[in-house]
Amino acid sequence: KEDWANADPKLLETMLGQLHLIRAFEEAILEMAGEGLVHGPAHSSVGQEGGAVGSIVGMRPADGINGSHRGHHQFLAKAIAYVAPQLDVTNLVTDQIQGVLQKTAAEILGLAQGYCAGRGGSMHLQWHEAGALGTNAIVGGGAPLGAGNAWAQKRAGTTDMTTTYFGDGAVNIGSVLESMNLTAAWDIPLVFFIENNLYAVSTTVAEATKEDRLSGRGVGFGIPSWRVDGMDPLAVWHVMQEVEAHVRAGKGPAVVEAEVYRFFHQNGAFPGSAFGYRSKEEEEHWRSRDPLVRVANEMIELGLITQEQVDACRAQAVSAME
Repeated sequence: KEDWANADPKLLETMLGQLHLIRAFEEAILEMAGEGLVHGPAHSSVGQEGGAVGSIVGMRPADGINGSHRGHHQFLAKAIAYVAPQLDVTNLVTDQIQGVLQKTAAEILGLAQGYCAGRGGSMHLQWHEAGALGTNAIVGGGAPLGAGNAWAQKRAGTTDMTTTYFGDGAVNIGSVLESMNLTAAWDIPLVFFIENNLYAVSTTVAEATKEDRLSGRGVGFGIPSWRVDGMDPLAVWHVMQEVEAHVRAGKGPAVVEAEVYRFFHQNGAFPGSAFGYRSKEEEEHWRSRDPLVRVANEMIELGLITQEQVDACRAQAVSAME
């Protein structure tokens, strides 16, 4: 509670606005996928927005990010922060933000108006100007590319950094571990951000590895590591402040494990319980920790916003995607 009381109200407002914009965007994409308008899978980030928003909202425009097949939320967080570093929830959808939403949706739908002229699609979102280096459909495939970008930043003499996002399933992929080893050996400014949503499709973390503290992977390479509640965007922001101080000081890479949860199946609009690999009770538990609700409730308790204003924020985000 102390962290929330001491937080910059504008930071909280910006996080709330980003969370609602991303949630409404993802819901619209799922609806369009159900209508057959998305070619290929639609890997939704609904439920996982807190890790992306909390980690990206404090970054510099020159900082780079890349992500995995489930990367809409990271791309949008970076793109929105680039065009609007601070958000006003009473006037959430500016022309610039509307443009980001439309251009991202166009890319996912394979349209020429997209960031990559529709050739990248859902799993290859890229906007270099904003520091979005490109998401990657190959599990673990983004880590070496992130390492390369971070190495270039170091060689250029900057204090900028790169963050590579991937899930629990990628932690055991060789390219990720090799990237950890090399970045540690060369003090490369790369943050390995693990979105641990407990499942690689339907395979649990415990079924895939003996050591389920995934942030512990970094320790074996001499990399400082953090573990955080990814459903709490402010907690993620605080962790990233520590991480950034370490990385920007030239001390090498860092590992962050954020515990998150996807509300739907690996792709599509059905819950995981519909496929039998997790229970409805588990899903209800995690839905009760929704990052959008968490931020809104904390702000209401502090007198920074009313429920009516939260509802209006949600309505603006939904309207932007209609």
